[in-house]
Amino acid sequence: MIRLEKGQNTKLDLNIFHVGLGWDVNEGMSQYDFDLDVSAFMIGKNKKVINDNYLVFYNSEDPYRVDPKNLATAQHPDTSKYPGYTDEDGKYHSPNDEWREKTRPVSPDWSVIGSIDDMDGLTSEDGDDETMDINLLKVNDQVEEIIICVSIYDYANRLQNFGQVERAYVRLYKPGQAEGEGEYIYDLTEDFSSCASVEFCRLYRHNGEWKIQALGIGHKGGLEELVNKYV
Repeated sequence: MIRLEKGQNTKLDLNIFHVGLGWDVNEGMSQYDFDLDVSAFMIGKNKKVINDNYLVFYNSEDPYRVDPKNLATAQHPDTSKYPGYTDEDGKYHSPNDEWREKTRPVSPDWSVIGSIDDMDGLTSEDGDDETMDINLLKVNDQVEEIIICVSIYDYANRLQNFGQVERAYVRLYKPGQAEGEGEYIYDLTEDFSSCASVEFCRLYRHNGEWKIQALGIGHKGGLEELVNKYV
């Protein structure tokens, strides 16, 4: 196991792996649920995504979504399968909403599969909250690096920031490893109390191999600030 410090980089000896991201939120600091979203920006030589579909996030469009139970199968909007529903709070979720909630985003080269959106922050109180699957053997040749970020949804209206989030981490691990274990682990211990989004780590090509670097870069804005930077 390699435990990374902020700014540290090392050779990545995995080609096919999971990326687990976890955090604990202080529920008493907000009247709203915390909706933290993971995203992957697949960057070219110009430090921008090679096209818009290489931003893998909760709002990725058709046809770039897959069935969580069969990651080789694309899932398209289908009202017979995703008819929409009304939740226990009386809020209506449209067929398109349900489709997004029950599928996972995927990059056009199928190298990065994003997470099911944990909209209330309650998916796991102790382990990974969101998980991505990455296969570096499939990454488009134009992609030089993959930046993995977490942002707080609707942070401005909900008055939320990463100062209300504790014990955040990212871990890269082989299929079959238990929660809490990992080949590469980075615990974010910095103060991000003024931030609504954080760049956790980046995977990047270097002299014909892949490396990982722990970033821990915070931004005052949410996903929109990351999009302005990389899209």
